[in-house]
Amino acid sequence: MPTLHQTIVRNLYPFGSIRPVLFGPLQGFRYQVEPGMGFTYSMGDDAANFRFLQKKIRSGMTVFDIGANRGQMMLLFARCVGASGKVISFEPMVELARCTERNAMLNNLIQVKVVPAAASDRDGTAVFAFSPAHSTQGKLVEQEKTYQVAGAENIEVRTLRLDTFIDSAHTVPDVMKIDVEGAAAAVLRGAAKLLDSASPAIYIELHGPEEQIGVRDELLARGYVAETLQGEQVLDPTAVWHNTLWCYKRTALQ
Repeated sequence: MPTLHQTIVRNLYPFGSIRPVLFGPLQGFRYQVEPGMGFTYSMGDDAANFRFLQKKIRSGMTVFDIGANRGQMMLLFARCVGASGKVISFEPMVELARCTERNAMLNNLIQVKVVPAAASDRDGTAVFAFSPAHSTQGKLVEQEKTYQVAGAENIEVRTLRLDTFIDSAHTVPDVMKIDVEGAAAAVLRGAAKLLDSASPAIYIELHGPEEQIGVRDELLARGYVAETLQGEQVLDPTAVWHNTLWCYKRTALQ
């Protein structure tokens, strides 16, 4: 049974309603109230490390938002890069991708493009575990099997290598945000050419050992540096649990 506080908040912020962000880096933006974008989003909650990312992303940059969900972080990226930049949001669940598009349209963010696909290490399809009750936790079933989604239904989704996307779209990111509930290693394997040629900085949220190994083998092995958001260098991401990581090459964005 919901608490009195939860009932009041839901009455003020019913699902499907349009509300403004009242405080914080996104103040003035509008969004559709949905699970994962409710009252605390309006209050400018910094659980997604917005203020850290504001210091790293500049006007005119291109950001790949990988695991966009409903566009929670897309709005921040769009504000940071401005009208002269680009935000490419990848989200495999069509209904969530549409929410991301809707939130971009509510704010006339013409710099945002939504790609309804899961970034991965092959082009095609894969099985995706999704539960409406845990809509921010959907994941590719074959990745990070230590991580499960309670009450999930298995759904076939499109998969796309970032290298394939870049070859067709001719768009290269300066920064990538990866939050894909266990599939980050596959994202990185599918971006080998991008990592070797452009070396974008990467903000990555980890969910288990496969992703730790991916950071070690796909990023550190290429000369990337991994740091905590507090600036502590992580020499071996498989040795001790650190989350979230900022990864970059010293000759690139820091």
